[in-house]
Amino acid sequence: MNALDGIRVLDFTQVILGPAATQVLADFGADVIKVERPGSGDLARAFAPFTGEGTGRESTRYLAMNRNKRSVALDLKSPEAIAAVERLAATVDVLVHNFRPGVMESLGLGYERLHALNPRLIYAEGSGWGSSGPMAEAKKPGHELLGQSLAGLAAKNVCHVCAARGEGVPRAVPTTLSDFTASQLLAQGILLALLARERTGEGQRVEVSLLDGLLALQQWDEVSRLNLGERDSGVSDHDHPLQAIYRTADGFITLVGWFRPDPLANVCRALGLPDYAQDSRFSTLERLAQPKHAEEMRAILAARLLEKTTAEWLSILEAHDVLCGEVLAPGAVYHHPQAAANSMVQVVEHATLGPIRLVAPPVKLSATPGTVRTPPPQLGEHTEEVLGAERPHLPRARPSAP
Repeated sequence: MNALDGIRVLDFTQVILGPAATQVLADFGADVIKVERPGSGDLARAFAPFTGEGTGRESTRYLAMNRNKRSVALDLKSPEAIAAVERLAATVDVLVHNFRPGVMESLGLGYERLHALNPRLIYAEGSGWGSSGPMAEAKKPGHELLGQSLAGLAAKNVCHVCAARGEGVPRAVPTTLSDFTASQLLAQGILLALLARERTGEGQRVEVSLLDGLLALQQWDEVSRLNLGERDSGVSDHDHPLQAIYRTADGFITLVGWFRPDPLANVCRALGLPDYAQDSRFSTLERLAQPKHAEEMRAILAARLLEKTTAEWLSILEAHDVLCGEVLAPGAVYHHPQAAANSMVQVVEHATLGPIRLVAPPVKLSATPGTVRTPPPQLGEHTEEVLGAERPHLPRARPSAP
């Protein structure tokens, strides 16, 4: 049994935010029907890099977010297709889209219309900025880099010392942070709405945006800013000398010196350094956090850590109960025994590609676990299966471009 057996989802989403959300539902048993445009499908199908050859090749970006789903090709400019969508919407539990504000309404598929057809429907939408306000009214598209920039995250991604000197350029965290955060919040919202429906019998609208997700993601830091303003209270947690990444003789090491009654003294003892906690510059955590003192301590620790290899320091620091870890290159984590123990890579057979490796569901349920049951679908693979007798009356889908 799967946790979401019997839940049907009509999925109009593409690229990352929406597909990552509906993949969570699909992994736990929901029947996710992915509606795609004939001929080209989800925009992510065209994103490099690709695997496979000729007409059988697939985008690895598309493969990452679309397992366990069924694909239906429908031209939403066709009245017949819209009528087919309305019939599906009247029977499913959840509808999800990540179009710009106003697009679904222009198709006659807005919340009010479909709620009238199916009062139990959960109508979920993910956007860049929300459904109201100046950016929504301007119909400005959302994007990962724009989200990180507007939410202040890119500006934070400059070291404190560089920022204090007026140096450094804001840069995005190099992964799909805003999209993936919003996707998980969207899945969370859908599950909450399904739970509420069990009590009320009524569906509701669920909204998530890249902007709101990134603000929530930063609340550990941002509540201080909201209440204290821009006062300089020292370096951020992530620039603190006791919480940093340092070079070693053969690579890098991550040092986290917190969670001890006297963290600096404990780190100094482990590294064989004088007890700098007795130095007036570093005698309290508040003094140590002052930018000038933090930079001085960072230089002391950096010089010492260069004297041994990463493996040597890991052994020494762990013996002194100092939190530390190696810094792996991208992809190396999949060869780490802990990732293997967590079963975080799963293999599924694809019709044209053969075995493909995917990142497994990260949420572990003991009785109803998430599973990778079927590969990401080919464009329109399940149109006949889903629409049945209606299919001959719909515009024909062209094969996807190689």
